[in-house]
Formats: sequence, C-alpha cells, structure tokens
Amino acid sequence: MSDRSSLIRWLVIPGVSLGVLILSAALSYWLTRPVHDAPLPVGPPPAEERPTAQPPDTRGAPTPGLSPPSATPPPVRPPPAFPSARSEVPAPPPTSGNPRRVVEVEPVIEATSGRIHAEDIRAAIQAVTPLVQQCFEDAAQRNRGPQTVKLRFTVEAGREGGVMSAGELVSSTIPDPFVQACALDSLLDVRFPAPYGGGKATVVYPFEFRVPGEETGR
Repeated sequence: MSDRSSLIRWLVIPGVSLGVLILSAALSYWLTRPVHDAPLPVGPPPAEERPTAQPPDTRGAPTPGLSPPSATPPPVRPPPAFPSARSEVPAPPPTSGNPRRVVEVEPVIEATSGRIHAEDIRAAIQAVTPLVQQCFEDAAQRNRGPQTVKLRFTVEAGREGGVMSAGELVSSTIPDPFVQACALDSLLDVRFPAPYGGGKATVVYPFEFRVPGEETGR
C-alpha cells in the first residue's frame, strides 16, 4: 500500500502537473499568437499615359505664297562731309587790329675789330621780329602812336657763329621797363654772323613800332 502511494506521489502527480503545464502553455500560445491579415490581391499596373501630340510650331515657317524677308542689312550711308575750312568755317579774326608793325631798319655799326656787314646783322634780327612785335603789342593800348626802342649790343665770335653780349638800352619812347627788357631779351635768340677774322662789333639797332610808311620823328 505504501509502495503504491509512493508511486502515485512520484510518477502520477508530476506527470499530471507537467501535462497541465504543457496544456496551459499551448493555450497561452494559441491565445497570444499574432494574427496576419490576408494580403490584398495585387491588381494589374495602371496603364501608362501617352503624351498628347503637340501641334507643329508654324511661327517660323514661311507663309505659302509669300517670300521670306531678305537678310541683307541696309546699306551704310557715309557721314556728311566735314565743311571746308575755306567755304563753311569763318576765318579767325586777326590777333590785333593795330596797324602798327615792327618795320625793318638798317643797323648802325659803331665799332668793330673785324669785318661784319650791316646787311647780315639786319637779316639775322628779322628772325626774331615776331617776338619783338609781341613785346610792343602787349603795351600797345597804353602807348599810342609810333614807338621806338633803341638798343646797343656787342656781337663776337662763338662756337656756332656770332653771339650777343653786353646788351643795353640806349633810348625808348615807351616808359615801360617790361617792353624794354622784352626787346633786349629777344636778341639772345638771334644767330648773328661772326665777325670775319675774329674780334667783335658794337651795333646799335632801333626797333621801330609804327604803321609802315609812317615817319617816327626820331
């Protein structure tokens, strides 16, 4: 009797407990299993839309019966000719309305240690006559009538012909030191002939500012 009780205790009870445990686990798994929805049936893909045909662009096409415009550029017209300086453009007025001019006079050779001609001195001074003319015109409004500035200077031989030295004022009808100095400085630009045989010459030259043909009354 005790053996049967021991058998029930060690075999039947554990077996029943194990079976209940397995049954509980199976029931729990069945209740908590994931539910998968049935996949929807896959239908056919949508039909591909075909692009609508565009009407042809007829903007650049020539119109029937009309010729296309010419691509040749219009001719280039030359600019009008510049007016002639003689016919269209008036000549500029003279720089001064004063009729007085620096006239040509003969120089006076006071002394010389060589040979030099008065005509050569006069021709050399004529090269600076425009400069002396400007000297007189700067004071012409303040000094009316014929005017004379007389200078004395020395011409001696230099490297390139004769050169002026020792210039001085002898007399002047214009009491303007600027005009006197301007006329004297103009002689520094003169290329005088050198006296023949060396030496030097003392020359007196009067610059006369007057109307040609008018006497100065010196």
